[in-house]
Amino acid sequence: MGKEKGSFKDFLSSVAPTQQVFVEKLNDRLIEQGCDVVIKEAKSGYTVSYQLKKKTVMNWVFRKSGVLARIYGDNAGKYNDMIATLPADMQHKMTASRDCKRLLDTNACSDTCVKGFIYELNGTTYKKCRNDGMFFLLTNESAEHIGGLICAEVNARKSIT
Repeated sequence: MGKEKGSFKDFLSSVAPTQQVFVEKLNDRLIEQGCDVVIKEAKSGYTVSYQLKKKTVMNWVFRKSGVLARIYGDNAGKYNDMIATLPADMQHKMTASRDCKRLLDTNACSDTCVKGFIYELNGTTYKKCRNDGMFFLLTNESAEHIGGLICAEVNARKSIT
């Protein structure tokens, strides 16, 4: 794990200039919805996590390809309609990601695994690993959809508790 360091401003300055406004607005929106922000420095750059009641909803992570959003869609089945409106490449990324071993077999994977998520798309039910089932490169095209998915997950979590 990375060490606790850096500020949101430091993180934002390492995001591509064309995406900074979106990332900053989403940050403000998630804080307004009650999320806490945790910023750590990792080898590949900053990792920024948004947590609701100490459970991570999403992370921004850096890779060579750019900044990616890892959304922990624990309640994805509650916003199937939104998933159905994602661009084809984002839907493909979700459906092609690895299946959750633990959802397919309760004895598979580690005891500490919190399980993946289940959703429906085009009449098919998917059971995907929470670590890469919703892992999207931030682009001008994907930004709005990433924001929608994260806010849908936050709202679903808030409606449960």
